[in-house]
Amino acid sequence: MSAGWPQKQELPPDTRPHALVLHGIARGALIVFLPVFIAGQAIAWLTYAVSHWYRPWSWLKIGLAEALASVRVTFTTTNVTTNGLTRALGLARPDHAVLQVAIGALTVAVVVLAFRAGREQAKGLERRPRTAAFAGSAVGLGFAIPMVIAALPVSLTFPQFDVRSLHPVLWQAFVLPLVVGGLCGASGGLAWSRAAVETSAWGARLVGAARGGFLAFWLGVALAFLGFLVIAVFEPNATGAYARFVDHTKGSGTVTVVQHALLLPNQSVMILSTSMGSPTTIAAGSHLGARISLSGIEPVGSIGRFLTAIVGPHIGFPAWFLGLLLVPFVATVLGGRRSGTRAGSTREALLRGGLGGVIFAVLAGVAAWAATIVLPPWAGFIGGSISLGPSPGRTAGVALLWGIAGGLVGALLARRWPQRPSSAEVERGLSAPR
Repeated sequence: MSAGWPQKQELPPDTRPHALVLHGIARGALIVFLPVFIAGQAIAWLTYAVSHWYRPWSWLKIGLAEALASVRVTFTTTNVTTNGLTRALGLARPDHAVLQVAIGALTVAVVVLAFRAGREQAKGLERRPRTAAFAGSAVGLGFAIPMVIAALPVSLTFPQFDVRSLHPVLWQAFVLPLVVGGLCGASGGLAWSRAAVETSAWGARLVGAARGGFLAFWLGVALAFLGFLVIAVFEPNATGAYARFVDHTKGSGTVTVVQHALLLPNQSVMILSTSMGSPTTIAAGSHLGARISLSGIEPVGSIGRFLTAIVGPHIGFPAWFLGLLLVPFVATVLGGRRSGTRAGSTREALLRGGLGGVIFAVLAGVAAWAATIVLPPWAGFIGGSISLGPSPGRTAGVALLWGIAGGLVGALLARRWPQRPSSAEVERGLSAPR
């Protein structure tokens, strides 16, 4: 007979459908929305502290706008003041201005938090992948409801740019968080029940392809950021000009640094897209102004002619910028190697590597859309909002070529030099149902 403290008995998770929905709403609100809301308020406070651009009581609505920008909710206004330059450049008179930006750092936080919330939702559903995905998707509803409520009081004004009364599009404030949170939560639910998914041949195949495609995408973004740092080191003139701008403009320069840091994921996606052959473009309204490729900046159209008069006909980049081609090459090859690591034959490895390339292309296209920045300053002056970013369709197309080619090469490398499974994978394999 032994004495000791009574053991606490853990209750099994409640997996009834209505309980899954209620728990999903709670987790979406507490695990996803609340941290994003707090981060938005912190950004708004920091911006006010270094710039004093707005009144202290505007912190709340500015912070709410930052939270809405985590999923690229559109802000629009019809109050646009036009200027004679619009007619001089042959541009159409704008009838509205648009602000569209997904603040990359907050977007990454939403994706990670929703994925983790989806995993929490799927506990107790390890053997039921479809139910696990449904449970995880309920997180999107819990994220969307407070987001649309938060959008109601938001109204942005930028008098220094002749922009008044920017309001969020309410249906987007509900639909975009619902879709983003739902998809990421469902992915988390499926990841939790991965062992059951892999019991079928196609399930194991798609899991391997997804792992490789996601790895290729995240590696591509990370390597693009590394390439940016290399350019900053070896192009001291541009880096020095940036530093002088920050120093001379004081508060505005500091705000620029803060916002630039938050938008580094957007910048990295643009570099990745450009390195694959989908140029980043600058446009005013529907009129293209310039293309940015690995060779340089090429002015286009009437806006391009206006830019030419200011900065010259063409800004060329050094030949070593072509080294950025290594970014998609290394990312897709390593992603293909991950896809084909656990394949039983060379044919199976190649199939998984090719499917991983398709997933990489989808992710790259969606990221190109999310990374595009549309700003309304001087919309009436230049004929519409300024946009900067790559074409999502073209980016997905070139990413498909890179992804399949690199995926096949990486899959062959996986058969030649197989990757050893991690200790966590070995443990999951031993505990998987037989």
